[in-house]
Amino acid sequence: MTGKPISSVMFGLVAGIDGLGTSVAFAALVFSGTLAAGFGAGVSVMLLSCVILAVYVSLFSRLPTSVAQVQETSIAILASAVAAATGSMIAAGPEEKIATAFAILAVSTLATGSIFYLSGRFRFGALVRFLPYPVVAGFLAGSGWLLIDGALVMIGPGTDPSRILQSLADPSALCILVPALIFAVALAATLRLLPSPIAAPTVMLAAIALFYGALFLAGMPIETARASGWLPAISDSGGLALPSPLWIASAADWSAVLSVAPMLVSLPLISMTGMLLNTSGLEAAVGRDIDANAELRVAGQANVAVGLISGASGFTGLGMTLLARRLGVTDRSAGLATAAIMALALPFATALAAGIPLFVAAGLMIMLGSELLHDWAVATRRALPRLEWAVVLSIVASMMAFGFMAGMAVGLAASLATFVYTYARLPVVRLAASGRDRRSRTDRSHLANRILDENGDLIHILELHNYLFFGTMGQVADAVKQRIDDDPPPRFLILDFRRICGTDSAAVAGFSRIFSLLAAEGISVTLSSLPPAVKTMLGPALRSSPGTGSVTFAVDLDHALEDCEERLITAECHEHGESDVAAQFVKALGHHPRLAALIAAMERLERKVGERLITAGDEADDIFLLGRGAVRVQLTLPDGQILRLRSMTSGAVLGEISFYLGGTRTADVFIEREAILFRLTRKTLKALEKNDPELAVLAHRLFARTLADRLTVANRMVTVANA
Repeated sequence: MTGKPISSVMFGLVAGIDGLGTSVAFAALVFSGTLAAGFGAGVSVMLLSCVILAVYVSLFSRLPTSVAQVQETSIAILASAVAAATGSMIAAGPEEKIATAFAILAVSTLATGSIFYLSGRFRFGALVRFLPYPVVAGFLAGSGWLLIDGALVMIGPGTDPSRILQSLADPSALCILVPALIFAVALAATLRLLPSPIAAPTVMLAAIALFYGALFLAGMPIETARASGWLPAISDSGGLALPSPLWIASAADWSAVLSVAPMLVSLPLISMTGMLLNTSGLEAAVGRDIDANAELRVAGQANVAVGLISGASGFTGLGMTLLARRLGVTDRSAGLATAAIMALALPFATALAAGIPLFVAAGLMIMLGSELLHDWAVATRRALPRLEWAVVLSIVASMMAFGFMAGMAVGLAASLATFVYTYARLPVVRLAASGRDRRSRTDRSHLANRILDENGDLIHILELHNYLFFGTMGQVADAVKQRIDDDPPPRFLILDFRRICGTDSAAVAGFSRIFSLLAAEGISVTLSSLPPAVKTMLGPALRSSPGTGSVTFAVDLDHALEDCEERLITAECHEHGESDVAAQFVKALGHHPRLAALIAAMERLERKVGERLITAGDEADDIFLLGRGAVRVQLTLPDGQILRLRSMTSGAVLGEISFYLGGTRTADVFIEREAILFRLTRKTLKALEKNDPELAVLAHRLFARTLADRLTVANRMVTVANA
């Protein structure tokens, strides 16, 4: 036999014995007290669940060495749900309660399998990773407490302090409780000190051997030990005992099953979180990506099959899968060997379960629960801020004091509070700037630029982003109030919604108050890039706010800025006349005796709205000065869409960059408003350079001043954007 089969068999023995032990412990946890008569069938179902999970996941997982198991976190929740449901069935007999317990197992596992599969099918697996980490940690730590609670209920005293104190005076309870605690401590210490694959099975077998050795030395018959509660109260002569689906469907109390539906709803989410955490751990261990959605689909199909036999849900276990790789098993034989060993034990499941001392099953649950509590409630203290760690403790404390439902309610409340707190801290004001530093893509005359330089602070821009809701609207209101309190207050406020992904009704109420405040201050408001859905939601706020006639809309921030700039320029200055190009030259260059000669050297043009002035791709042989009107610079994209680059108004110079670079035109220019232009050709400029250098220098000064103004504005905008 080669080394590889030996490794597979060795691993299968270790994992199989571990699976048998945990199956007995899980069954004892669920089928205790008034459900003890169902323990034998519970062991058979748990063990067969492990076999099905191991075989199916091993055959179809993207990671060949995957070993799937029934997981303790789901069993903890299931045991709590079964106890709550059967506890309400006061008049029911043991048979009806056992059938109800199996019905809860079937419903929860089928639901888990379906949700796993659908999440993987529609690639929703990554969404569960967005659950707040403290809430996930709290549920996992709470599951640990439920395991400990179930183990103590299995033994007898439960977790009620008064009953625990009473049990200290009860020798029969102490005879189980003390060995269970000793076994739990010994098992935990062994696993930490001796990380060997055979450590846990060895400790379990040694504890069982010591128990039977003590019975032999004391001369106590096995049936006497069983009657004393040290062994499960079932016959050791039975074999595989599986409940009939028809019997479960007819005998179960489905109203009791329905009563614990809220608890069962949480189980698939907790299981999915645990599976994805294991997947992340395996990715780090094996050094490659694992398709989480594919693993969810496989685990979902396996769980649906398990649900049909009323088994318990499970998925790939991190520890066992890594153990297989450490033992040199690198193929699908890891899961198959594990399933084979457990399948060999199936015919003797009840007999094996009847022979395992109760303190071993209880101690195993106490150890597993303590590990979960330590890993998720204690060890996380070093990784979490105090507030988030307090959320973990609050969930655990709620489960300890009031049960799983209370812990789930606290967890949901913590999820909501964490969401609100986290998103409320995210800045929703992406950028706050004035019209002096943030300009529209409109080239203007030197005089207009000077007005915007001097009075641009009267235009205030707030670029919003992220999601607007009651937790973040305070930031918007504070930013508006802060600007209003400055001296002088703005005349125009632009709220840009381009990066807003949504709003809620509370945000609408917040905007209503903001609009009322601005109307009282006489400030005009422009809403730019407003999504239609948000505009519809803001309708009531606009209708209910006084003075909302001052609220206007713009298709984007550039158009909003252009409109506010025009209104500010009009209010601040009445130019000599748009076609008075001489006055514009004076504003740009100062008084000069040769300005009239420069104007005379240029060709005067008149153009109608819609005419093309410049065509992309043409030779750049002339420069234009816009004396009156407006033009639009645009680019035609490969898909035929038109992209507006900028607008230009009276006093603007256009075409100078391509002219100086000696290339071709890069964009089209159309007349947007009836225009008067002055054109200087390359031929004319060269003639001036040769025959009248002074006039040529004056022309170059004009164009250089235009480029300098543009560069100044661009630098300011870059500074604001990077602030």
